[in-house]
Amino acid sequence: MFLRYYFFLVIFFTIMPRFIMAEGAETTNQGETPQNPIPEKTNSADNDVLNMHSSEVLWLGNEEVAISTRRETPIHKAPSIVTVITDEEIKNSGYRTFAEILRIVPGFEMLKMPDFGDLVPVVRGIDGTNKVRLMIDGHFVNNPLRGNAFNVFDDFPVENIKKVEIIRGPGSAMYGENAFLAVINIITKDASDINGVRISSGYGSFNTYEENVIFGKNYGKVNISGMLHYRQTDGFDGILERDSQTRLDGIFGTSASNTPGNVHDGRQEFAMDLKVDYNGLWFHGWYHNKNRETFIGPQYALNDDSDIENNYAFGEIGYKKVYDERLTMRPRIYYDQFDIRIQMQAYPEGATLPFDTNGDSVYDKFVTFPDGFNAIGSEIERVAGIEAPFDYALFDNNILTLGLEYRLINQGNVHYSGNLHPVTFESLDSMQNFSDTYPYLEEATRRIWAVYLQDTWDVTDTLNITMGLRHDQYSDFGGAISPRTGLTWSFMENASLKLLYGEAFRAPNFFEMYIANQPVLRGNKDLDPETISTYEVGLSYRFNKYVMSSINYFYNDVQDLIALRPVANTTTFRYENFADAHIQGVEMETKVDITKGNYVFMNYTFQNPEDNHGNDLPFVAQHKGNVGVNVHYWKYLNTNISSFISGKRSREEGDGRNDLPAYSLLNLSVIGKEFFKTMEVQGTVYNLLDKDYNDPGLISLSDDIPRQGRAYFVGFSYQF
Repeated sequence: MFLRYYFFLVIFFTIMPRFIMAEGAETTNQGETPQNPIPEKTNSADNDVLNMHSSEVLWLGNEEVAISTRRETPIHKAPSIVTVITDEEIKNSGYRTFAEILRIVPGFEMLKMPDFGDLVPVVRGIDGTNKVRLMIDGHFVNNPLRGNAFNVFDDFPVENIKKVEIIRGPGSAMYGENAFLAVINIITKDASDINGVRISSGYGSFNTYEENVIFGKNYGKVNISGMLHYRQTDGFDGILERDSQTRLDGIFGTSASNTPGNVHDGRQEFAMDLKVDYNGLWFHGWYHNKNRETFIGPQYALNDDSDIENNYAFGEIGYKKVYDERLTMRPRIYYDQFDIRIQMQAYPEGATLPFDTNGDSVYDKFVTFPDGFNAIGSEIERVAGIEAPFDYALFDNNILTLGLEYRLINQGNVHYSGNLHPVTFESLDSMQNFSDTYPYLEEATRRIWAVYLQDTWDVTDTLNITMGLRHDQYSDFGGAISPRTGLTWSFMENASLKLLYGEAFRAPNFFEMYIANQPVLRGNKDLDPETISTYEVGLSYRFNKYVMSSINYFYNDVQDLIALRPVANTTTFRYENFADAHIQGVEMETKVDITKGNYVFMNYTFQNPEDNHGNDLPFVAQHKGNVGVNVHYWKYLNTNISSFISGKRSREEGDGRNDLPAYSLLNLSVIGKEFFKTMEVQGTVYNLLDKDYNDPGLISLSDDIPRQGRAYFVGFSYQF
């Protein structure tokens, strides 16, 4: 039904602009470059032809992305399925965080993690927690501990985003680790984008406060830009009816569970960003502090005594130099530091837990924790690296890219305290420090050497071929080779075809390899990387100067997925390369630029994710899509209304509950601007119809994850 609706809208909006324009509406499309003056004698039919030609040039030649090849490339030549979201589209949507705007990308769905409350993407049918590579201005920000970036950057402020470039599909041939399902590059605003100081402030539901200052200025050859950001919120506090402790209470006759009770999603963050550029030499520095509650808790037992603090900083220095217009070099050095501290209550006061003390797979000890099962852990992860990419024009329309990279990663300063003895399983009267005797993580060092090679060749004006290969060598588990090949062909006017193949890998993270001294959990130093092979076919077509559509087919063959598996004859679980998966699907999207600032967008995704036994992968909707309309009917006022639609989602194997039903969410955003100099006022209502929906919960949780009902945010900004 959604598919029929989608095609009806495409046909309707292909025809509709002609009637609108016949009434004399403005003809300039949003984002078009200024047109050459039209001679006075040119009639209206000639105007249409000239405007149409200009739109085609914009689509075929001027819109460029850097993420696919590491240098600016026309989007129709980019050897990847690419989505670009501009700052104007982000502002019009009313979304306030980075994770929220990813929901509008084809193939993406955002899920709330029940333990620590991260909002993470599911990409083309697979959980992308540590399988999506996230970059800020090209700087890799996934942490080595779990390979995740969304625990810190799900709330990344939108005020400083110039645009977001997204590869849907593997990207390891150019980027290496974690570029498994997708690659995302957040491009922040620079001095020329800001040219002054812009302040913004706002307040919303759940006692949410947000303050931002972005600044940028050119001083001759020196360009300086940056951001200061503060945000705090009590967070959504929906009711959880049952948790994992509920099941334990039923077994042991206790009443320790805090359910029914409110989930805890409060968070507070502060961020600073600074970019300085001088004549090709640049510095980029970032600092981020984030404190947050755990949504339910690390063991899916609801509590209000857990807290996570993340401190993250990086500094990068690079230089760009062009020699004789043929050779371009961009060497850079960088340093990252991740400080993580977790204070957690794994189980609440009065909980009784079973333990297997002799490893015979029989619980022989039952321990009650009057003050709850508590622990405090912290570690520091340091990354130092150097990279040297070179672009060389072998001849006209043929560019060879060679890159060398080295990364040194160290996990250290591991501290652990708890009220459970890791060996005897005795409940302790107070917290004791086991950092020297039984640390929960082993200290580890990883060295990565990488070399990559890419050849992009414009065979003709309409036919382009890209071939690439990367080798990564890890000191702790071995090597990984990632090839890619892509053919793009503008086979007719206004149409482009892409045939793509790529492979990628996801390296085992430090947690999966080096977790230790846990009563039921073990790391595995013999893990192999997860791998994926992806085939893609993409077709784009511009129906006229208003309507652009694309359709993509993808097939993913995933092997050696890492999962927790029970160790034979014990009650212990260990990370193993266990599962394979096969996913195929279709993505369709259409954009209609009616007049300047007035547009319609829609997309639809069908996906069929299965494991190697033919069973559906859990928690994933086969059908989902977005429909939105932006109306700029008055220069002082802009209105945006959009809807996200998700089909039903299946359960994990062994869960007898019904599938989660389909749902749709409607958002409304209104912007008042330029009514007083540069001031803007924006109001947004999320989940306008107050739809009651949930994200899927695990069997051990016994309940689904409550999600946010109707909420609002009101803010203002002013440019100096």
